[in-house]
Amino acid sequence: MVPPLGSIASASGLPVSQATAMTVSAVYASARILSSDVARCRPSLYRRLPDGSRVTIEAKDHPVARLLRRPNRVQTWYEFTRDLIVSYVLRGNGYAAILRDGKGNPTELIWLNPDAVVVLEASGGEVFYQVSRLGLFQSAVLQPFPLAIPAEDVLHLRGISFNMLVGASTIGLARDAIGLAIGQSQQQSRWVGNGARPSVILESDKSLNPEAAARLKSGWESFSAGIQNVGRTAVLENGVKAKALQLTSVDLQFIDQVNLTVQDIARFFGVPTRKLMQPDSTRGSTIIQEEQAYVNATVSPLLDMIEQKFEQVFDLDQEGLELDLNEDALLRADPLTRYNLGRIGKLSGLISTNEFRRAERLPAVPGGDVLMQPVNMAALGSNMNGQAADGAGRPKDGQGPVDGAASGGADDVAPEG
Repeated sequence: MVPPLGSIASASGLPVSQATAMTVSAVYASARILSSDVARCRPSLYRRLPDGSRVTIEAKDHPVARLLRRPNRVQTWYEFTRDLIVSYVLRGNGYAAILRDGKGNPTELIWLNPDAVVVLEASGGEVFYQVSRLGLFQSAVLQPFPLAIPAEDVLHLRGISFNMLVGASTIGLARDAIGLAIGQSQQQSRWVGNGARPSVILESDKSLNPEAAARLKSGWESFSAGIQNVGRTAVLENGVKAKALQLTSVDLQFIDQVNLTVQDIARFFGVPTRKLMQPDSTRGSTIIQEEQAYVNATVSPLLDMIEQKFEQVFDLDQEGLELDLNEDALLRADPLTRYNLGRIGKLSGLISTNEFRRAERLPAVPGGDVLMQPVNMAALGSNMNGQAADGAGRPKDGQGPVDGAASGGADDVAPEG
């Protein structure tokens, strides 16, 4: 287990922690993109009716619905979800302490840094979360809790786990790839700091004592090192010559090595490389198809995890309630596609005019709530003329409808003879 607020040494010799990992652009972009996309999915609390339809539970009617609008005193739902998912993405665990009122109803969700949390097990199987308070704010809001908070008062998102209780740290598993990326970034920076040029050998036909060699080296570095010295003219004396070293084939492959590192990091986080501004070799698919695949494979599992965790922690299923995180904002198509889909939906009788207008953030129009359907449609199994396949409603041969009958139904025919 990673020590609280600690880091793991990578094979490159560089420590990997939340802070150092986020200095790698691929890690930062992965965490930002995933957390922002999940936070954009607006939450709603529903009650499922017997006919399969759903009724939205308003914030004033249920404490969990209030949390979905304002999870705590300082954060919006977007900010809270973003920070919770960043913790989950980096450390494989997302924690939030649940503050309750005197009736036991949840009133706030306080995000916890996973590096400040240690999961404890009691001999009886009880689980507790030992939380180190970070800052005066957490010390104040977590004052009602003991140092070890009971599991029922903690919302815990777990990643892949080897003991059911704690998720495996993603940056811990990817420490070598992240450490390599940190080292490559530092190597690039040092190369620029040295004037973005390969090293130089100073040669002299005369023998130099150690003091003279050290003085010559120091003078040359102070003159040429750093981007502020690029383009300056050097004047050498006593037969000293500067011989620049050429870039090796390994140096020329540095960019390819960086690209491979980005791809390796993207695999750990499940983010398409194109979202990390990395050249993608994907062919034969459109942007819409790629976005759908990203939502299905990467975002939707996170949404399902949050929905099920809320139902478990707050016993929503026992009340016949369910949480829904709407991912429509991530799949919003271009205007032409949306309007074509709206037209097809309206002509098919699936949606009304006002339902489509509300989805497009347009005001409702009078009479726009009526569902329409083509006039040439008939019940399943009917003949092309609209009559039922078994002839129901058709008078027998030689019989006509009853005088004054409004229709030709089976009960409105004149008696035989």
